[in-house]
Amino acid sequence: MRWLISLLIIAVLAIALAMAGRYDPGYVVLVYPPWRMEVSFISFVLMLVALVVSGVVLLRLALLTLNLPSIVRAQRERRAALKRDENFAGGLRAFAEYRYQDAEQSLGQWQGDEVRLGLARILAARAAQEMRAPQQRERHLQAAVEHGAELAAQLFEAEARLESKDAAAALVAISRAKEIAPQHTALLRLELKARQMTGQWDEVERLLDVLQRSNALEEGIAVQLRRMAYAENLKRRAEDERGLAEYWKRIPADFRTDAWVARAAARAYMQRGADDTALDVLEAALNREWNEELVALYGEARGSKPARQIEQAEKWLHAQPRDAQLLLALAQLCSVQQLWGKAQSYLEASLAIAATAEGHIRMAELKTQSGQPGEACRHYQKALALCRAD
Repeated sequence: MRWLISLLIIAVLAIALAMAGRYDPGYVVLVYPPWRMEVSFISFVLMLVALVVSGVVLLRLALLTLNLPSIVRAQRERRAALKRDENFAGGLRAFAEYRYQDAEQSLGQWQGDEVRLGLARILAARAAQEMRAPQQRERHLQAAVEHGAELAAQLFEAEARLESKDAAAALVAISRAKEIAPQHTALLRLELKARQMTGQWDEVERLLDVLQRSNALEEGIAVQLRRMAYAENLKRRAEDERGLAEYWKRIPADFRTDAWVARAAARAYMQRGADDTALDVLEAALNREWNEELVALYGEARGSKPARQIEQAEKWLHAQPRDAQLLLALAQLCSVQQLWGKAQSYLEASLAIAATAEGHIRMAELKTQSGQPGEACRHYQKALALCRAD
């Protein structure tokens, strides 16, 4: 449609010029002695227009000829850039398709603009890591740093060191990366893992606070890690009575009755000889949630009021009448108080519900105490058989 309109416009202009030339009386005289030439005004205008157009065309041809080397050079550069883009995309495709050898060769040798060059070397380093080629990985990482991808290089270095269980080297890389991006979420997660591996549980707590404030951890994972941090810090503070008590008060109430944390606290207090405090911790946790490991620990604790301890255990027995571990703990507590008859009854009930090596050993000790070496030997044999079966 457009070419038809253009054709109509040209036809109208041609008709207009023809009519103007027919009825226009004007003319132009060109004199250059001894020559003289007369032309119509319309012819003169057409000649002048043709001359201008010809001049413009000749000028453009001259400029095109002069610029031809730069045009050819630009064309070559465009082709080279297109080829580089294709090679880069091919390397990315190989990496995404887990063809790590092809990706490492393509991206490790790729040459292009500075921005993508650093990225290419990082991906080449990751491909080399998957290929278990540490020398190539280090070479690519060094090139990535030189081309402005230092943060990405340090993040990958930390990740690779953690994968190889070298937490100290990972922390060095993390420290360098934090100089560039101190609040980088992925970096903080890597640091959290490294602090766990090196046993720096105070730092683990601090990092958990930071990550939870930014919603960077799933709630379940954060709770599990916090339980572990509290438990490990309680173990570390077992030698410091004042520090242990102060740290225990700082732990949130919900975690103080958690089985994992309560067990660590009870063991720490028992190590300090503060068994009454350990019993308070265990009772609070058991009243919230029943846990056989805490019950076993309750039987090991030696409070200042053993009768009250037995009474509390017997109260639990009403709610947990077939708990073999609770019966075993009661037998242990009664043995300490030299209540041999009750101890034997509880042991027999425990073994009837679940025969365990510990239960048979306790019964053997009780039989030895009562002067029945034959029965004691029989229970020791049963305990040994259960240990071998496990």
